[in-house]
Parts: sequence; C-alpha cells; structure tokens
Amino acid sequence: MNGTERIKALIENRPIDRTPIGGWYHMPLVDRNVGDYTRETIMSTDFNHWDFIKLMTNGHYYTAAYGGDIEFSTELTRWYGTIHKYPIVTEKDAEELPVLGAENPVFAREIEAVKILKDYYRDRIPILATIFNPLTAVQECAGSLNPEPVKRLMKEAPEALHKALEAMTQTNLNYLDELFEEGIDGIFLANQYSMKRIITEEQYEEFCVPYENRILEHCKGNTWFNMAHVHGNAGLRIERYYDCEQIQFLNWESCPGETPKEEITTIQKVKSETNQMIAAGIDQDRDFVSGTNDREEVKRRITERYQEAVRENGSNRFIFAPGCTLKPGGSYLNRLIYEVAEECGYSKTRG
Repeated sequence: MNGTERIKALIENRPIDRTPIGGWYHMPLVDRNVGDYTRETIMSTDFNHWDFIKLMTNGHYYTAAYGGDIEFSTELTRWYGTIHKYPIVTEKDAEELPVLGAENPVFAREIEAVKILKDYYRDRIPILATIFNPLTAVQECAGSLNPEPVKRLMKEAPEALHKALEAMTQTNLNYLDELFEEGIDGIFLANQYSMKRIITEEQYEEFCVPYENRILEHCKGNTWFNMAHVHGNAGLRIERYYDCEQIQFLNWESCPGETPKEEITTIQKVKSETNQMIAAGIDQDRDFVSGTNDREEVKRRITERYQEAVRENGSNRFIFAPGCTLKPGGSYLNRLIYEVAEECGYSKTRG
C-alpha cells in the first residue's frame, strides 16, 4: 500500500498492511525558496518513507505575509529568526489588520510548492498544508511564540482583537480556496492555545472557537485528511476535537519527557474518551538523542515507543509520528521510524 491507500484505509475502517508513519521538521535554509524547499521535502519524504507530507512552511510565514521585519535564520538547526518589528504592535494595528489574498507572495510561494509536490507524487502520498488557527496566527503577528501581547489585547482591547481575528480568518479562507484548487488533501491545523494554563475557558470560547470553527467548516467537502495539532506538553484541551467532524486525526505530545505524569495526555487516555484516530507516539525532543550517537540505542527506544503506542491504542491502527516538529535540519536517524514500522508494524493478517 502507498501512503494515500494506507491512510484512507484507516479513515474508512478497512484493513491496512502496516501502521502508517510520518514526521516533519523545519528547513530554515531552504523554506523560502520553492525549488530548494520542494527538493528537500521530496528527498526527506522518500528517504524516510513517510506516508504523508506535512508541509513545513517557514515558521514566520504569517508574520512575513503581513510585512513583518524579519531577520531569518541562517543556521540549519535553528528554525526561528529575529523579528525586529511585528505587524501587530498597537491596538490600532490589530483593529486595522487587513485581509490578504492568496496572491500575497508568501502564500503564492506555498501554493507553488503544493503544485510541484502534487505533480511529483501524483496522489501516492497525501499532502497537508500547515494552517495556524486564527488566534495562533494573530499571535504569530504580535509576538511569535509569546502569547502575552494577545492576552493584553484580550483584556484591554477585545474589540480590536476580534477585528484582527476576523481579518485573519478571511485571509486563511482565501488561502485555503487556492489550496483546494491545487488539490490539497487536508490541513494540519495548529493551535497554540491548547494548553489550559495559557488562557481561561471563557477566553478560549470567545477568541478561539468561533474563528477556528469557520476554518474547519470551510474544509467540508474539500479535504479528506485533516489533522488537529494540539500544541503543548501538559494540560491540553484535546477533548475540544473529539466530536469534530472535519478532523480525522489528533496530533499531540503523548509522551513528553520531564512533564509530570498527571499532566500528560496519554494515548490510552484519549482512546478511552474518543474514537478519533491519532497521530502520536514519539517524543520528538528526546527519543532520537544518544550521548554516543548510537544508532541501535535510538532504534531500541523508537521500538519501545511503538510497542507502547500499540498497547495504549489497542492495535496498529494509528499514525506513528512525533507530537511536534522533529529537530530542525533533519537527521538520518529519522529513518528509524520507518525501520521500526517495517519490523513491528505489519498487521497479523495483511490487508
């Protein structure tokens, strides 16, 4: 089976030959050059035998699209750059945030990458576009990974924030329409407000839910493979996606190191609460680390992770994947995900 066949079989509750796998990582030296970026994506996907592509768009792409002053990374292993000026600094900036069209050079670059990859793979492997939900995208334009500027707007200028969220939602919808035209298979919907400690439930309901729901509703009838990335390592709002018709897979950090056990959302917990399919099982920050660069040590650890995920999930019917991005720049050790799946992941009766 190829990646598309495997994942469609999971979604449609048909037999699979083995557990599908996936991974992704930032490519800071090439991710703003369509030719180099797509070549790197193809080489990485084919070498690692991943069953789908999660487009690893430049991490500052919303900030760049909105004209932020960015000094991009020139280091292979550092995805983030230095932002000298954010598009949203003042309340007025939020209130007047414009709606962007898909002809914006940043979005046009990503659409061109999708065209190239779709042409190369001919639907053998599904491709997911990275979409930040509107609240996360506004945060990127105001503080990158820092939620404090947006939290200030929630408290001091909620109407201005709502206007920014409305503009960002429409910008995403415009971008999605062009992605649909190119045959994108689904979206990787990133939500950086998934940890309960960041904002209250009331704030989440007001500033996150209605705008994110519009993104998901827009996908209806246009995509078949959408993944919610429930970002964070503790106290997650993962249950928010349990009954979401437009989400096929949940992706989160199911085994983060150095997180108190009582705060970890395990695969077993999720599977006891929902029938949603999962893409999880690997600690992207620690599982590939070896003090002596011992390949077999890492492979044993990945094997243990896979076996643990099968036990918690109850079968091999899930996507074996990291809970967030792998180390920037890539590593030959990422291929061990495939080796473990080949050795341990086949169904007892191959379908």
